[in-house]
Amino acid sequence: MNIHERLEAFWSGEQPDMIPYTIYQNEWRHAKDDPAWIPMFEQGLGVTWHIPSYKLLEKGIEHKTETTNQNGKVLQKKIISTEVGEIYSTYLDGWCQKYWLETPEDYKVMTYVVKHTEVLPDYENFLRRQQEIMPYGVALAPTGRTPMQVILVDYVGLENFSYHLVDYEDELMELYYALLDNYRKIVEIVANGPGRFVSVLENFTAETMGPARFEKYHMPVYNELFPVLQSSGKIVGTHYDGQLSSCSKLIAKAPIDLIESLTPPPEGDMTLDVCREIWPEKLFWSN
Repeated sequence: MNIHERLEAFWSGEQPDMIPYTIYQNEWRHAKDDPAWIPMFEQGLGVTWHIPSYKLLEKGIEHKTETTNQNGKVLQKKIISTEVGEIYSTYLDGWCQKYWLETPEDYKVMTYVVKHTEVLPDYENFLRRQQEIMPYGVALAPTGRTPMQVILVDYVGLENFSYHLVDYEDELMELYYALLDNYRKIVEIVANGPGRFVSVLENFTAETMGPARFEKYHMPVYNELFPVLQSSGKIVGTHYDGQLSSCSKLIAKAPIDLIESLTPPPEGDMTLDVCREIWPEKLFWSN
């Protein structure tokens, strides 16, 4: 069996001839020209690629990046301009220093951006890239994060998110529902497109959300939209790479086929034995 056959067996709940091992393209790319990869690929290693089968078309929105040097490090200021205002984020050597959303006015700008973004199929891109990364590359069809994870991980950051849930609840929820409208369109496109494995790149760790908010903001999205993907033959995997025990019972009820990047102790807080006991029917793609 090759890496594709092993993963296909795994996704189908069958036993491959050996455990499939993969590395993220984002990690492999740092040393992609090293010839040492070739014997590893020949022994069964694969590289996973997130290749969208949809594209986003923004209307009336301008993006600009200003790059400067700060003590030998690259400082980038990314700016989004709209007719209702402007927001920006900053990155130092690729690490976020300031997130997009800090005020109620910032939320209004981002909500405008989301509402003026059209979601369109891009199946040709997926099929072309899938062929280009063969034979050792594995194409995963991403949907992006679900709405509340987008706000937490991409737009606000953990510290301010904790305050905004209370201080800016109306603005946050307006953005949440705008993101959900677009996420529904993404799921419909992905469900009707190519690719067997659908990656929901949540970057979820339970202690940042807690079971009450997980049940309120995540479970309804999962229950509504994951069956849409599954009904078209897709395997739905959520990228849960953090501590999960406080939400483990809810995760057991969620229509998730596979937990990807599942992380045992010491970084995670559930051993694989405990995970199997609580989630007997789910597949594990472990860190």
